[in-house]
Amino acid sequence: MKRLIIVLAAVLLSFNALAQKKPKFTEDDAKQFYRTIQGDYSMQVNDSTLVMIHFTPIWEDEHFHWLYVEATQGKDVILQKVLEIMPRSEKTFKVLIHSIKNPEQFAGKWTNRNFFDGFAKNILSVSDNLTFVKTSNFSYQMNGFKGINALKCFPRGDLFHLKFVQEDERFYLKRMPNGTNRILGYEGLKELTD
Repeated sequence: MKRLIIVLAAVLLSFNALAQKKPKFTEDDAKQFYRTIQGDYSMQVNDSTLVMIHFTPIWEDEHFHWLYVEATQGKDVILQKVLEIMPRSEKTFKVLIHSIKNPEQFAGKWTNRNFFDGFAKNILSVSDNLTFVKTSNFSYQMNGFKGINALKCFPRGDLFHLKFVQEDERFYLKRMPNGTNRILGYEGLKELTD
């Protein structure tokens, strides 16, 4: 009987140790996520389509919360959004995807991170709310597939999964076309410029 109690205690301690090793999400993680995704990426959508995606910090006086995102295909701007990043719990954070009123006014401004300083937040409206989970020290991903209205460059009704990995400087996008169980994967490579 005494041996059984010792074995049970050891098992419970093991489970407790494993539970404590689960990654916790902190404000520092939000800052790390912010630093991880800022920069320029190229994404090969198919054999003939290359999309450039730019994540630029804006409103930097408010710490790490705001990024302007612009995607271009050739000379055409196909996506313009502002991301607001904030902790939600110990293990998750949320990213609010804001639409921009008069987006043409901001086209190409990813090269000037101070351009937004002359504008108040009332130029924005929330179009999506995504939850990300910390999966390892510098890896963050959505918890499942979700429809993202902000990604209008893809067909309506498609579902998406996003993952950002700092260690290899990439983000990954998975798309499930509407009405199918097929998953298409896209990999974004960060263009490192020092």
